[in-house]
Amino acid sequence: MKNKLLTSFIGAIDDRDEYQQQEIYKELAFSGILLWYLSMLIMLVSLIIDTIHNTFSFSTSALLILNMIYAVMLTSRLRKKQLDSTDCASLEEYQKKKQQLKKSSAFAGVFWGFFMLILMQYVFPYLSTGEIDAGWQHLLIWGAAGILFGTIVYRFSKSKLQIHS
Repeated sequence: MKNKLLTSFIGAIDDRDEYQQQEIYKELAFSGILLWYLSMLIMLVSLIIDTIHNTFSFSTSALLILNMIYAVMLTSRLRKKQLDSTDCASLEEYQKKKQQLKKSSAFAGVFWGFFMLILMQYVFPYLSTGEIDAGWQHLLIWGAAGILFGTIVYRFSKSKLQIHS
């Protein structure tokens, strides 16, 4: 059924050979990623519009649910087939990749905390009421949340590293 759906989706009459299928899968995967980011952007714009009008529309909640279902479905399928694991040939390679994960997770935590601080304490309050709701306690809360986010990302990513000697 997958091949039948694929051939009808791309407009082909008969089944594709292995190379063509591989290339089609690459293009579909890239298109899927772009569409997911685009729908996330549309969801953010819809949320901003809802904030300005002090409402919560069906489109915002529908996009949120759709994006979360897609992300959970994709993550579970990749995890089930262990396609999200990274094999390391040696202990040195494992240590090097672990260091990369520490840096990228720390950056992700700082970026996420800063983004959430700006969005939740400056942008959304300004759009909804015209006033900015910021203080040291908010900086501490979002800083701690960023550290927690970075730590969770690091531990989750580290659990996917495997040493095969």
